[in-house]
Amino acid sequence: MQAIKTPRVSHLARRYRSAGMLSRSALAFASLVALPGLAFAQAGVPEGTSEPGDIVVTAQKRVEGVRDIPLSISVLDAEQLSRAHITDYGDLARNVAGLSFTNTGASGLSRIALRGVASASGAATVGVYLDDVALSFPNQSFTGTTLPRLFDLERVEVLRGPQGTLYGDSSLGGTLRFITSQPELGQISGYANGQLAAVKGGGTDYEVSGAVNLPLGSRAALRIAGVSGRQSGFIDHVDATGAVDRQNVDAERYHAVRATLLVEATDWLKLTPTLQWQYSKTDDSSVFNLSLPRFQRANQVLEPSRDTLIVPSLTAEASFGDYTLTSITSYTKRKFDRRLDATVFDSEYVASAIDPDYGAPYDRIAALPGVLANVDRITNWSEELRLASPGIKAGGRSYEWQIGAYLNSLKAQSLDDEYVYGLNDAVTGQFGTSVQSIIGYAAPDDLLGYFHSDRTLKQIAGFAQGSLMIVPKLKATVGVRQVKAWTESRMAQGGWLADGTPASEKVKSDESPFTPKFALDYAVSRELSLYASATKGFRLGGQNNTLPSFCGRAITSIGLTAVGVKSYGSDTIWAYEVGGKAGFFGNRLRVNASAYRIDWSNIQQQLRLASCGYVITANAGDARSQGGELEIAARVTDALTLNVTGGVTDAHITEEAAGSTAKVGQKVLGVPNKTLMLGVDYDRRLSERLALHATMNWNYTGESRGSFTVTDSDYVREDYWVGDLDAGVDIDNLTLGVFVKNIADDQTVIQKPSILFIRQGLTVRPRTIGASLRVRY
Repeated sequence: MQAIKTPRVSHLARRYRSAGMLSRSALAFASLVALPGLAFAQAGVPEGTSEPGDIVVTAQKRVEGVRDIPLSISVLDAEQLSRAHITDYGDLARNVAGLSFTNTGASGLSRIALRGVASASGAATVGVYLDDVALSFPNQSFTGTTLPRLFDLERVEVLRGPQGTLYGDSSLGGTLRFITSQPELGQISGYANGQLAAVKGGGTDYEVSGAVNLPLGSRAALRIAGVSGRQSGFIDHVDATGAVDRQNVDAERYHAVRATLLVEATDWLKLTPTLQWQYSKTDDSSVFNLSLPRFQRANQVLEPSRDTLIVPSLTAEASFGDYTLTSITSYTKRKFDRRLDATVFDSEYVASAIDPDYGAPYDRIAALPGVLANVDRITNWSEELRLASPGIKAGGRSYEWQIGAYLNSLKAQSLDDEYVYGLNDAVTGQFGTSVQSIIGYAAPDDLLGYFHSDRTLKQIAGFAQGSLMIVPKLKATVGVRQVKAWTESRMAQGGWLADGTPASEKVKSDESPFTPKFALDYAVSRELSLYASATKGFRLGGQNNTLPSFCGRAITSIGLTAVGVKSYGSDTIWAYEVGGKAGFFGNRLRVNASAYRIDWSNIQQQLRLASCGYVITANAGDARSQGGELEIAARVTDALTLNVTGGVTDAHITEEAAGSTAKVGQKVLGVPNKTLMLGVDYDRRLSERLALHATMNWNYTGESRGSFTVTDSDYVREDYWVGDLDAGVDIDNLTLGVFVKNIADDQTVIQKPSILFIRQGLTVRPRTIGASLRVRY
């Protein structure tokens, strides 16, 4: 599926998703409607790769028009991202049909899903790529998906449905590709942006960004881009009396820099080394306490986080006649430091062990600050090598193909250290003895326990995909990918909280997923094409942390064994989709439609061992997601365009598993049942030097589920609306603008997790009003 863009108007419309995939009505409707998508300029695009007005993308690892790709894809270009002020992934999710986004208090804790394929356990369900570099890592206990900062991008490509053939592991529900702006030979150019905004009930947001393109002779160019900003908090902290003692505690600062060098070493060899660094620091969580007045929290310990990402890569492209050999070598390093308030869990827990009568000693120790200090470190090296023929249109042939190999070595370390600060002094002062003499364990530096894990993943994969024009208008595509993967986990734990667990343990496993793809694309005319596909996706398995011996009975009660819970395997998806792409009345009316059904088997999900208090990840149960998407854009006049898009998703459990609270028929967690976007774009040129533009969108996110337990506070996540407005004037190379985000100041509590027995809440950022300035040169 594609987005739509009219001249100087670029807002992605969200699709309408209808249930009943593969029904006769869906098939009939899909045969009548479709959409060519957003058009934008892309330097170096070969002639003949797409129809006039079509988007040019690299979603299938070759340059081609969106209408030639038999899958659902949305594209947001740089102008759209700027006009809609899409600065984070909540904004992105509200502007892309089928994309959902869950956040638990800070930018480094996000989890994303596509088409109802959502999971908080195991590996990520959506592949994330910075150009051709994979940023898809296993979900850590206290860390979310690795997401690049949205700056100096040429476009964002959202590929729906499993992409296991070309993208492999974790592209289970789909793939997000962030395509960066590339250097241009022979010219000096660039831009500078600045914006300032006020947050209702909070402080001031600001951001500065820019890029410069520098030619280095006739065969090389360097592009340097950066962004730096501050996002004000709007959550206030209260003391024990309920008085506000700190305001806007959830503020975040961020910085990012990217340098890309283009070297056309010869007529047949092009080298593109790139380095991206980004850093963000959040002062405290944006989760607030529902038992307090709106947007307040009373945590004894602040919960700051720091997230650092470094991504160096080298892309080499060599041409041999009509054929292209591409090599992508990359290394990724991420470090995420986070501190959590564990007073309720650790301080009260040890207090009850020291003073089981809950007297004065209990009160003193339970009030001590409990801290969970977590550090996650991930390093990932990868190499992809692929050989491709020219595309069907570019090469003037009836076929196209590409073959490739992928190698990957990943290391993930998680350090969890839990303290009760002041514990030794409190025990000595209260009892005149040591902590060890009372509970049997020493607490050096007030450390109650540590849980350290080192995980490694190594994989090698071969893949191939080809297309053939069976008849002049009918194209068949077949793809395969074979993976061989080895995983290993080393765990070490100790201290009082680790009582009953072995001091260390090593677990290994291996698996060999195979993922095929089949698709047909029928060009009814130059304006209309239809497609159908069946594709398979997967995400690799992993290992659980070591369990204490007293969990044995809890493990057997759900039909598992102590050995069996040490590892979990891949889960897989088969997706079936039909859709179409077309334009009417000279593309003044564009419509896009698709319908799908997804069968998800052996889901990696959390199982709670209730009698021993531990949680494991296991392959448990099946699910099905089905729905449809529709997108309409009508260019009413040369200046005015109307957009109506949305979707419907029915993602539910079809087979339950022992140990899981999920029951047959319950909704998959974190997936809105409906989405809708109503948009108006106005763009009018008054003279050669002067132009006006305005964009207004209303985005609706439907109800979803946050828990399988009916009595859980997060069981129902309410629906909500968010409206945004952007308006400005272009004067030569200068753009002045004003914007409002969350126009109606919707304060719906969209998530209500119970964290350490306290009902918490999350919401959309309050109304934000700002102004921006952009200079191009």
